[in-house]
Amino acid sequence: MKKLVITFFIFFALISKAQSIELMDGIKLLNLNKVNKACEFFKNYTDNKPNDPDGHYWLGLCYKKAGQNELSAYHLQKSFELSQVIEDIDVVEPVGFKNQNDYLDIAQMYLESGDFDKAHTYTDMTLKLNPDSADAYTMRAKIYLAQNDKDNARKAAIRAIQADNNLLNSSLAKEFDIVEVPPLDFEYYNSKGVEYYYRGEIQNAISFFEKSLDLNFKNVVALNNLARAYIKMQDFNKAKSALKKARIFNPKYFETYMNYAHIAKLESTQSNISEFSRKRYLNEQKNYLKQAIKANPNDKRAYLELGNYYLEQKYYENAIENFSTALVYDDEYYEAYLGLAIAYIELNNPQKALLALRNAGALNSKSDEISYYLAKMCILDNRFDEAKDYLLDAVSKSDNPEYYLELGKIYYFKEDYKNAFENFQKAISQDVRLKNMSQLHNYIGLCYYKNKDLKKALINLQKAVELEPDNVIYMYNLSLVYKSTRQDDLYQKLYNKILRFEPKTAQDYIDLSTIYYDRGQSDIAKSILDNGIRKMPEMKVLYSAKLRLLETLGDKENAKKLKELIDKIF
Repeated sequence: MKKLVITFFIFFALISKAQSIELMDGIKLLNLNKVNKACEFFKNYTDNKPNDPDGHYWLGLCYKKAGQNELSAYHLQKSFELSQVIEDIDVVEPVGFKNQNDYLDIAQMYLESGDFDKAHTYTDMTLKLNPDSADAYTMRAKIYLAQNDKDNARKAAIRAIQADNNLLNSSLAKEFDIVEVPPLDFEYYNSKGVEYYYRGEIQNAISFFEKSLDLNFKNVVALNNLARAYIKMQDFNKAKSALKKARIFNPKYFETYMNYAHIAKLESTQSNISEFSRKRYLNEQKNYLKQAIKANPNDKRAYLELGNYYLEQKYYENAIENFSTALVYDDEYYEAYLGLAIAYIELNNPQKALLALRNAGALNSKSDEISYYLAKMCILDNRFDEAKDYLLDAVSKSDNPEYYLELGKIYYFKEDYKNAFENFQKAISQDVRLKNMSQLHNYIGLCYYKNKDLKKALINLQKAVELEPDNVIYMYNLSLVYKSTRQDDLYQKLYNKILRFEPKTAQDYIDLSTIYYDRGQSDIAKSILDNGIRKMPEMKVLYSAKLRLLETLGDKENAKKLKELIDKIF
C-alpha cells in the first residue's frame, strides 16, 4: 500500500519524450495554424487517453487559439489536475512552452469576468511553474485589488517588486506607495526553501530555511521544514535538533510529532541496528503518532499512519480502528479505505475487504493497487485463476515488484514452476533489494526443489533461513531438502529445532500447525491452533486458520460451531 506522506503538490513537466512523438502530428497542425484540424486531433487523442495531461494541455491551447475560452480553460485545468503528483520531482518547463503566459491569459479572462476564484487558480498554476514570476504576483495583486483585499494585494505587490525591481516605476508600486525594493522577509526565504526542497536541491533548501529562521527563530513551520530537509539528507540528529526547538516553542504543533514519527520509522529500517533497537524505534514511532493525535485529534493523517503502523506489526484490529477513525474525518480518503481492505484481507474477512476495495475503487478506478488486493482476496479463497487475471491487470498498469512476487506465487501453487521462477526474477529485476528478501529466496528455493535442482534449492533455502532464522516454515522447507540430499545429520538437527520451536506470534502458530498438517498429524495441528487461541484470544486470524483446517478435514459440525463463535466474538 501507498503510505500518506506530508508533501505539497508540485506541477511537473507537461510533456514527456515518449509522448511528444505521439503528439507531434497535432502540434504540427497547430504550428501551421490549422486550428480546427488540430482541435479535432487532440480531441480524439484525449477521448482515447482521458488521463494524459499532455493531450489536455494541447487541446486547451487549440481551443484558446480558436477563441473558445471556456473550453480552453477546462482542458488547461484538467491538464493541471492530472499533472499533480506527490513525489519529489524536478520542476522543469520544457523548451519552447509558453505555459506561464497561457495560464496568466486565462487568469486575466476570469479576472475580467469577475470569477476571482478561477483567476487565482490559474495564477497559482503559473507560480507552481515559476515561483519567482513577477507577472504572476502582479496578477495576484490585481485580483486581490478587485476583491478589495488591500492587505493581500500589497503582499503580492511586494513579491512582484522583489522578483523584478523594474516594477518600482510601475502603477502597482504607486498604488501602494512603494518607493524602494522591500527587504526580503521570512515568508520569502521559507517559500524559497520549500521550492528548492521539491526541486531536490536539499542543501539550498536548508540554506533558505536557516535564513528564514534568522528572521524568526521561533517559527515552528520553518523549523519543521528544516527538519524535513535534514531527514531527506538522512541526518536524523540535526533533524531532531530542529524538531526539539519546534517542540519547545509550540508543544502542540501537530507536524512536529508527525516528523518525529517519520524519523523513528526510518531509523527502524536501518540494517545495522539490533532487534532491540528496531523495536525501540518502532515504539517511538507509535508514541509520536499518538502525540500527534493528541495535538490535533481532527487530522486524518496521524490516524492513517498509526493504522499503517499497526498493519505492519500485524495488529489488524488496531489498524482497522485507526483507518476507520481517519474515514470519520474524510469519507473520501482513498488510502484509509485501502488500509481497511488490507487489514480485512489479513483477517480473512472477504466481505468487508471487498466493501473497502469498492469504496477505494470508486475514488481511484485506475489504481493498480485495487487489482492487486482483489487478487489477494482471491488467493485467500483459493481462486488462483481469477487472482492471476487481477495480477496481470495490475502489472499492466505498474511494474511493481510486489505484483510479480504474488504472480510468481500463484504460478507456484498452480505447479507452473517455470513461470513462477520467471516472475520471481522479474520482481528482483524491478527492485534489487529483493535479493535480500527471505520470502523470495524461499519460493525460488522451492521452485528449484520441485524441478529437482537440489543444489540451487539448498542455496536459496539456506539464504531464506539465514535472513529470517526464526521462520519455522523456512526451516521446515530447508529440512526437506536436507532429507532429499541425504544430509541426515543436518536434517535431524533442524527438525529437532522445529519440534522445540516456541511460537511467539499468531503467524507462528499458523505456520507450525501447517507443518504438522503437512506431515499428516492433523490432531497436533488443531492442538497448536487451540493453544494459540488460548494465548491470543483477540486474534481472529487464528480462529480463521482453525476454521479452514476443520473445513479441509471435513469436520462440518465443529466447523459450524466455530463459525458461530467467530461471528459472536468478532
